[in-house]
Amino acid sequence: MRIRPLIAALCCAPTLLWAQIAVPYYHSEDALAGLYAGHSAPRARAFAERAPELVAALQAHCSGPGALAPARQAWTQTMLAWERLAAVAVGPLVERRSLREIDFQPLRPELLKRMLAREPKTPEDFERVGTPAKGLPAIEHLLWTAPAAPRTPACGYAVLAAQAVQREAEALRSAFDALAATPPEEEDAVAPFVEFVNQWLGGLERLRWASLEKPLREAATRGGAPAFTREASGQTGAAWAADWAELRALARQPDAGAPPIATAPGTQAPISIESYLRGRGHLALADRWHNAVDAADRAMQGLNPARPASVEATARALKGLTALMQAEVAAGMEVSLGFSSADGD
Repeated sequence: MRIRPLIAALCCAPTLLWAQIAVPYYHSEDALAGLYAGHSAPRARAFAERAPELVAALQAHCSGPGALAPARQAWTQTMLAWERLAAVAVGPLVERRSLREIDFQPLRPELLKRMLAREPKTPEDFERVGTPAKGLPAIEHLLWTAPAAPRTPACGYAVLAAQAVQREAEALRSAFDALAATPPEEEDAVAPFVEFVNQWLGGLERLRWASLEKPLREAATRGGAPAFTREASGQTGAAWAADWAELRALARQPDAGAPPIATAPGTQAPISIESYLRGRGHLALADRWHNAVDAADRAMQGLNPARPASVEATARALKGLTALMQAEVAAGMEVSLGFSSADGD
């Protein structure tokens, strides 16, 4: 059992109340307990609760008479629950390659067209469908871009895609609930803690580069408007906001202060990156991190996919956060940065 130092020193900034609150000295196992119990597991449950609603709404639409609006609403709520869970893709999300399975981007319309022509009829048939032609992007396509009419093979395909998402959601809920109940102990916590920090940065980079900046650069090269994800459904801005809300929650200490170290299993509140730094005595760095997160947050509040200048400005603000993490914050947390999901799938 670890011997914990006394409460960390108070910050030197007398005008900032949030910086004057004493912070416990956290270890990596504390951070993981908070991540799993207070963040990932509740979001996995929410996603698992939404996914069957999407299946039911699609089944109702496909059995006729057409009910496209409820199916679109169910897709939107499921997609946002997924964004909140996957914004920081740790543990089972990585092990199961869930981002690729549920949300491969960009959708390959030609592959989807070929898969639709095969008319898969069972979950076993659907397992042979390539990931670029299924998941939430394929369902979005079949609800908005080329709406599937009731009692058609395309509508059946959408139901099978939603059922596959539901199965993955249930597996993720079970896996995260298990982690929340029994988080890693001291000796096993190092690797998943390193994964958390890397995947937080990976999530930030997916938002900054893949979602915001890359479409702008591609549009500048080929001409025309940028092609953002979730554009067909009109949910681009909502998806970005959901991603950022989760990244911010795990980055910035709440105004109420850092959470205490829980004594009962499964009850640890999330410990932000800022709180972890403060607990370790890196007060000046934590102050700069706090200010950088707030600057990024202000940029996100003005973000509008219809205004490319706002997208460009927000990407720059997020890049500042990336640079600070890479240059100083990771070292302050005693973590080496390396591969993340932003580099791969």
